[in-house]
Amino acid sequence: MRQPLIPVLAIVSVLLPLACDKPATPPPAPAAATALLPTGLFVTEQPAGAVGVIASRAASKPGDHVVVLGRIGGSRSPFVSNRAIFTIIDPSLKSCVEMGDDDHCPRPWDYCCEERKSLTAALAMIEVVGADGKPIELSLESEGTLKPLMLVAVEGTIQPGEGGAMLIRADHICRVANDPLAAHIK
Repeated sequence: MRQPLIPVLAIVSVLLPLACDKPATPPPAPAAATALLPTGLFVTEQPAGAVGVIASRAASKPGDHVVVLGRIGGSRSPFVSNRAIFTIIDPSLKSCVEMGDDDHCPRPWDYCCEERKSLTAALAMIEVVGADGKPIELSLESEGTLKPLMLVAVEGTIQPGEGGAMLIRADHICRVANDPLAAHIK
């Protein structure tokens, strides 16, 4: 009797995404979903030279390789439901949780207290693409490693964006260790 599932499970358990702060219990990730993601996408060491979204927007242009630091958020749903795309906000902006008003807002990652103009200038869209150069058909939220309000460092290349939007094609994503909002991330 053949047992083809055992080698597959062994490989998947080794390749599951890791977070920089190595949580005690890694979130479960469906094996099929994880297999769609590029090997090495999630890294445990924060890439050197990370700067906030605002500074990166000011100093870079399409084609530049960047390392950007940001908090997942900027809208009610920062993750696209059927694509490996999400948004991050410059860490200088404060969510309702950081304002000490976590009961005020049911979705503190939407930054509802910030002016729209400030929010737009501090936002970057992150995409993870497959071999065909198109975003992978998978929500990174459902994959289980990333959550709204997480502080992440993203290493990648700036792509041409529409309407002044900053779009980064991710090579590596790292959950930043010692995130002061870690207790608020569900």
